[in-house]
Amino acid sequence: MIYVSLRVLVSLGQAEPLVWLRDSVPFLYGALALLSAYSLARADAQARARSVRFFRWALTVHMLWVASVSVAGLEAGFALPGPFASAPVLEVRPDIDVALVAIACGLNLRQAVFGQRRFWNIAGLLVGVATVFVYTGTRAGQLSLLGTLALSFAFSYAASHQAAGRRLMMVFTVPIVCAAALWLLPATTAGERLLATVLPAQSEGTAQQVSAAGTQRARELVWSGVVGWTNEENGRALLGSGFGNNFLEQSGTLHYLEGTTYSNVRSPHNWFVGVYARLGIIGITLIGAWVVQLLLILWRRRKAVGLDDLLSFSALAVFAVLPVATFGVVLEAPFGAVPFFWASGIIMAERGISPFPGASRALGRAQSVRRPPRSSVRARPEPEPLP
Repeated sequence: MIYVSLRVLVSLGQAEPLVWLRDSVPFLYGALALLSAYSLARADAQARARSVRFFRWALTVHMLWVASVSVAGLEAGFALPGPFASAPVLEVRPDIDVALVAIACGLNLRQAVFGQRRFWNIAGLLVGVATVFVYTGTRAGQLSLLGTLALSFAFSYAASHQAAGRRLMMVFTVPIVCAAALWLLPATTAGERLLATVLPAQSEGTAQQVSAAGTQRARELVWSGVVGWTNEENGRALLGSGFGNNFLEQSGTLHYLEGTTYSNVRSPHNWFVGVYARLGIIGITLIGAWVVQLLLILWRRRKAVGLDDLLSFSALAVFAVLPVATFGVVLEAPFGAVPFFWASGIIMAERGISPFPGASRALGRAQSVRRPPRSSVRARPEPEPLP
């Protein structure tokens, strides 16, 4: 955050203040991680449980809304007259909306594994999966859903160390689910597009596959062009181009992303490429090391993550957003940056909290027991003198 803040200040004057601020704010959202970590360190068990319940209800309502408008064909929303005409109301954004559906599905799977309201959680899981695979064509969202479900399954398995029967059932479930996915995936629009991207030689050349291949090729040209332009100058490669400038236009790659549908594009549709263009080698190294640190924390505390509602939500939120941020414009906007950095702060703060024996951490109950502050601990009474 110190480096990002300094780079933002040094870039002042590269463009008009509003343009400079527009490019800078998405990178400053990282401060939310510090705020959420600060809040978690001072939250009691009831506050953690209330937060989890709020997120579960919000994610459930959101998933039902996405499913409803997708089935009804109303994903485009409706425009309002006046200054908001360019932003349709209730428009489904496949990147972030599918990522949020993926988080809800991951939480539903986790609670179904633990036997909590199994019918409703399985029903919610099926609704979310069907919505993503049948009614949306986003490859990044599909990868986000599959990765989030796999992660939720892995954390649930790690938390079931004392339930041998449950672990055995989960092991036998894996090949069945994988076989079903391989059979059903090519039959869906998103699966067809994903197949054309991953295995282009196996594609049949349908309209969806041709469109997917063209989109992927355009993004690859943009990414290579932006990286090459950044490397042209040593100072730019080390410190980045800063904020306020349109590096897509300066690198000559803007025409690959703009057209009759999109205009005024300022992101290469890859957060890491954008970080490198803005912050250079120093920035991409710092952010890359931070992401690796998050993954290491989750790996080391995988059992605790599987047992804890709030940690599970945070881990799934980070993993759901990363794929769509790698192939879209998500962390450059508040709807993706706010949940991502907030959840990251929870994970960072949790690494220093050790639950006490007897704490009830799972499935919506009290999440942990905190040691009382020193000032509230009664001093041990002095023994009375012998007669």
